Amino acid sequence: MKKVILSSIIALLLLSCSKKEQYYGTWTCEFSYGASPTFMKIDADSISLSESGNYWNTYPLSINNNCLTFLDNTFKTSISKDSMVFEGNVYKKDSFSSLLNIKLPELKTYHFQEANPDEKLIYIKYGKVPNSNEFKLQLNDKYANFAAILDYFSHEVGSCSKLSSPARVVLICDKDAKMEDLEYLFFELTKMNALVFYTVDHVKYKVIDQEIEQKIFSQENRITPIFNIKYNQKINDMDFEVIYTTMNDKPLEDFKFKNTQSLFLVNDRFHIGKKQYNLETFTKKVDSIVSNNTQLVSLFDLKSNYKHFTIFNAVINDAYLKHYDAIAKQKFNTTYEQLNSDGKAVIKALLQKENIQNISISHFLSFAENPKFPFKNIKEQLPEAYFKQLE
Repeated sequence: MKKVILSSIIALLLLSCSKKEQYYGTWTCEFSYGASPTFMKIDADSISLSESGNYWNTYPLSINNNCLTFLDNTFKTSISKDSMVFEGNVYKKDSFSSLLNIKLPELKTYHFQEANPDEKLIYIKYGKVPNSNEFKLQLNDKYANFAAILDYFSHEVGSCSKLSSPARVVLICDKDAKMEDLEYLFFELTKMNALVFYTVDHVKYKVIDQEIEQKIFSQENRITPIFNIKYNQKINDMDFEVIYTTMNDKPLEDFKFKNTQSLFLVNDRFHIGKKQYNLETFTKKVDSIVSNNTQLVSLFDLKSNYKHFTIFNAVINDAYLKHYDAIAKQKFNTTYEQLNSDGKAVIKALLQKENIQNISISHFLSFAENPKFPFKNIKEQLPEAYFKQLE
């Protein structure tokens, strides 16, 4: 009798395991009628969610009685061979392979901005080719070079008949990408006059009214609209038709301030002038500099990676937001984010943010050949680490 009971228990366990194993693998939803993710990877105790297949969020999972429990919610499913019904959508089990694998910076301790819901968002992805160390650009569902961004941008904007707000580029980029490559992207954005763009830091899923929704955490960035065509031609080693030549005509004298401070990102390290600081001290000093209404020249080197570039910009952005909040509470008894556009304009006029930013050190130095270049001493302010990497 004991052997019969033991055999029955083993059989039930095996049956239970086999039912759970039906869920294991990658599932793709081709036609979604809700907010559920497009892709799901299911293992014995975890589930990974993604909208594009380039980057994933993983959460603890339990499988029981044809139900998946994660994100503090239980979802009923029905499953048959290679098909699964989840949240009213049909998923197919397949061997999906993405064009890129992207590991986002995942900073999470800084302030993030949501894009204006009226803005047309144009997504550009840059990451690693699977099973390699090669980085590539992805536009829609194929690899592309940076020169293709202009046509892609124009096509995406043209596909929207009416835009109540400007189109914005959203950069989804691997944290280990080198700024040497991303400089090409900034050149293209400058030529397109797409000077405001978003960088995605991390994403998070949550359940609202039994629907799984993804939230994107991004930072708003601005490119200073100056562009040295000769420098671009030199590093690209190619000729190209000059587009929007007026961008090259903007006088650098517009950025000649009475009170400026140079910040540098070199070898993933943070510098104020020649001196290097750890992140905590750098953050405090930038906060102090901004509070004095000092204009910044913040430049990056080409050897640093994208994650430290996002930290570099986040420190600066947070310093301004902190002081915007302080002024808003004093003047309007509320936070900066609660103000309307007119109120925010008042705050920005009191603490102007007319900085030079999102330009590489080498690009900025190339302007020195211009006799009207107002920053003749910028080279003397650079840390020794920058010159050592050139040796």
